[in-house]
Amino acid sequence: MTATATHSSGVLSTYWLVGVDVGGTTVATVLLDESFHIHGELTVATDLSSPDATMLGIAAAIEQTLALGDGSRRLAAIGLGIPGQQDRERGIVRMAVNLHWYDYPLVERLVERFDVPCVIDNDVRVATLGVYRFDNPAGDQDLAYVSIGTGLAVGVVLEGKLLRGRHGLAGEFGHIIVDPNGPRCNCGTRGCLETLVSATAVVRRAQEAVAKGATGALPALAPITARGVYDAAAAGDPAAQQIVDEVGVELARSLRSVVLAYDVDAVVLGGGVTRAGDRYLQPIIAEWLRQQETSALARAVLHPEILRIANPTRNFGALGSAALAAELLTTT
Repeated sequence: MTATATHSSGVLSTYWLVGVDVGGTTVATVLLDESFHIHGELTVATDLSSPDATMLGIAAAIEQTLALGDGSRRLAAIGLGIPGQQDRERGIVRMAVNLHWYDYPLVERLVERFDVPCVIDNDVRVATLGVYRFDNPAGDQDLAYVSIGTGLAVGVVLEGKLLRGRHGLAGEFGHIIVDPNGPRCNCGTRGCLETLVSATAVVRRAQEAVAKGATGALPALAPITARGVYDAAAAGDPAAQQIVDEVGVELARSLRSVVLAYDVDAVVLGGGVTRAGDRYLQPIIAEWLRQQETSALARAVLHPEILRIANPTRNFGALGSAALAAELLTTT
């Protein structure tokens, strides 16, 4: 679907774009002008009382976001990043479990309300577009964005184009089976990558360590969080350090697969746990360097300088959604 932003006298030269990052806890929005300058951001709680209430809460957030502007522009398009699986062409959210949306006609409802083009896509995919557009100092045309939170997913840009796959599932590395005897995954199988390296996995590993009698900083964490585990490791706690090292080794091996699969120039890590910064990267880089000692292939492709952490102060889901909305304004 494509559209041109017009009013009664022709094509709009100035306009607003709204990008929306929809999560199970919060809805984050951003207001951009036609030059992609940010004019306002907003975060509100997600209303999960009913599927329609969730949609109405998003619509209200969009209206509040527009009010952050100066009134000199009209809304031209809306983009939304949604967890789960979407039918982009029809504007239907096929499945977003945490939002209780199943075959929900989100685009139709929002177009009825705002009378502008709307587009939806997977939240990690649009966050990848956000990183590509707004956090890409080298101008890399081939990059992978790895979102590490409750789960893990990878978004990929190749030759400047967002990779989606035939069914919109490209980059679902979090559900690659690493250990068939490993922890049970929410997808129903055992040992998926995200059960071993996600923020949820870090917490589970710490809880298991405490249950086995670990002393030091871990038992004192209330509650145990992934960030707390990394802070404990930085303070010298041996049990926490072991968890950080094990997660880093497993993630390093998986990131090797990402590099080999897509041959990208940059691998960007994002998600709350990555705010540990260099402490998060150190065990990953150490494993890559270890692999280089015995593997010519590793020396050829596993360059630590291609690894970096996304700017933790930016909501790339909302920014990428606004960039997605801008694509609707390209004429056919």
